[in-house]
Amino acid sequence: MVFLVRHGVTEWHREGKVLGQRDIPLSAEGVEQSRAIAQSLSSMKIADVISSPLVRAVRTAELIGDHFGIQVARDPRFIDFRVGKWEGMKYEDISASPEYQRFLADPMSERIPGGGEHMQDIRKRAVGGLEQSLEDSPSGAGIVIVTHAGIIRVLLSYYVGSNPANYHRIRVNPGSVSVLSFSDDKQLPRILAMNWLGSLEDVLQ
Repeated sequence: MVFLVRHGVTEWHREGKVLGQRDIPLSAEGVEQSRAIAQSLSSMKIADVISSPLVRAVRTAELIGDHFGIQVARDPRFIDFRVGKWEGMKYEDISASPEYQRFLADPMSERIPGGGEHMQDIRKRAVGGLEQSLEDSPSGAGIVIVTHAGIIRVLLSYYVGSNPANYHRIRVNPGSVSVLSFSDDKQLPRILAMNWLGSLEDVLQ
């Protein structure tokens, strides 16, 4: 079972800014969200905690890892999107731009402008990271992957079999957990929860 965790909030979230790969730490609220995630996972059997290398994800992962006595591993394949010139800009300014509208209309063909990443490359690295995590972990053990909203959206859209261009339609809040249950066929997991906040026990029964 794979628990996809979005890290807690930062001050930039509250200011409406795009973080991308800028290394912004959690706010005090983000730390509390991360502790709440650890508590929500406390009844689960967790073997590994893997994180994006960005500090906001690492800190969230460390608080979860401490709860289980697990040292956090970092995997650069789970890092946030490289968003080029959009990094540090406000969402409201980006959303009004024609280039953003072009990207939104066809994200699989349009590269993020100003030195940004191509969505095909993002999906390849994120799926590769998750599937290697499954191969490296004991059978039946739970894996926590702490990453970013965009990466979780890409992974969920991939495993649910949706058109990858629809990834941005999935809501992923800070401090939320999405759960994938894998059988022997790693391409066809069951989606047990998406954007879940609070106890996971009812979802996983």
